[in-house]
Amino acid sequence: MKRITTLVLVWAAGLHCTMGTAFAQSAPWPQRTIKIVTPTPAGVGSDIFARSYAEQLSRLLKVPVIVENRPGALATIGTDAVAKATPDGYTVLFSTSNPFTMTPFLLSRLPYNPKEDLVPVTQALKGGSFIVANNAVPARNTDELIALAKRRPGHVSFASYGSGSTSHLGFELLQEAASVEMLHVPYKQGAMPDVIGGQVMLGFEPPISALPNIKAGRVKALAYTGSQRSTALPDVPTVAERYPGFEVSTWLGFWVPARTPDAIVEQLNRAITTATRSPEMTRQIADAGLEPMSTNTADTRAIIEREAQTMGRLIKAKGLRLD
Repeated sequence: MKRITTLVLVWAAGLHCTMGTAFAQSAPWPQRTIKIVTPTPAGVGSDIFARSYAEQLSRLLKVPVIVENRPGALATIGTDAVAKATPDGYTVLFSTSNPFTMTPFLLSRLPYNPKEDLVPVTQALKGGSFIVANNAVPARNTDELIALAKRRPGHVSFASYGSGSTSHLGFELLQEAASVEMLHVPYKQGAMPDVIGGQVMLGFEPPISALPNIKAGRVKALAYTGSQRSTALPDVPTVAERYPGFEVSTWLGFWVPARTPDAIVEQLNRAITTATRSPEMTRQIADAGLEPMSTNTADTRAIIEREAQTMGRLIKAKGLRLD
């Protein structure tokens, strides 16, 4: 009898543990503070959007949402911090796609596996760049720019945010599409003052820095690199109107560590989509000259793969390495 009692108690204890584990696994998410990691310094455009999303998500999910800046090493520090975080939905990456589409080809070693260590939740917002020119440059559009570059190979200079940056690779793609040769002038920071001053002829600028200077007449917009014309400047043609299929866009999205439960990923996706469509975010996104986006994990992963193929091919062809 004593043996039977012992077995019953052991079985009951096991059942209690199993039920406890099941309850813990099915506990509603979220129940505590969510941390959004952005691999950029405080105050830049992506950080500003991260804080806006934090405010909206906190309201929607009824828990505090904070932002932590982890900049450095081509955004690999912040990306790796999320990759190594507990996959429970409480640590989220907000970043451009660069750590997944460009950095793997620019650095020989990464602290994370871009295909396996993180799961994309959704794209959030997207925008092309404006190809801007000093007002003295004798070109008003893509056709005239390419004609100028063909007349003077290697003379037309363009500024970038550094070798291997989106602006650098964007101009490389344009040269490839048009079969022309231009002069690359890499900058460590923004080159807009030198484009305005004429020290360099062209810039490849995101809307947030391009629009104020275009509207003030300090530079002129020759083209937009998105897939469609910018709603902020609808009279500026896209490069794709001259070279079909050309697109260089930067987008910001959310990732979570691999093995985060699918239910949490889906709930986070819905919350981010709702936040993006809020009146406050809609206004902020439009003011920045960007487009709101919403994609699921599978679609976002496919977009990343296509971009990685394009950028990887170009980076390898140019022999670019940053380490």
